[in-house]
Amino acid sequence: MPRPVSPALPRAFAALSVALCCAVPAAGQTLRSCDTFEANARNLMSPPEVAVQSFAEGEVRIIGLDTIEPACCYAHLLVTHPVPDEPYPACTLISDTGGVGFAGVDMGALTSSYDPVDGLVVTVPVGKYDGQASIMSPLTVTVDGPTGQVTASR
Repeated sequence: MPRPVSPALPRAFAALSVALCCAVPAAGQTLRSCDTFEANARNLMSPPEVAVQSFAEGEVRIIGLDTIEPACCYAHLLVTHPVPDEPYPACTLISDTGGVGFAGVDMGALTSSYDPVDGLVVTVPVGKYDGQASIMSPLTVTVDGPTGQVTASR
């Protein structure tokens, strides 16, 4: 005869699953192709005039994305940028470690500069969920025009 399952067990398992799902290691960001559900036009942050920032005469765009869920890590950055010898811009999606989103992106506080050695340097505050709240810190995104390379670091 099977043993009855305690009603508390499924709730404990669900809580553990959510905790593990939203746990974010302390390592760096994930850069990947835009062939994902996060990089969809329906996820454009509001207002669009703040969510979409253009640089280098429109050649580079930094776009804030909001997937709504999971609540702890819903925000991503999308970068469209030129690539040498390619007729169309490339697209790079920037997420937190493991591809989960950031716990917020403040596109209104985005700043940019140009470094002749590194290329376009954009800094934007992004959040990291610490289990209770979003802790904002600057994320630096560098777009090297001559090579088409995008890097991100905190």
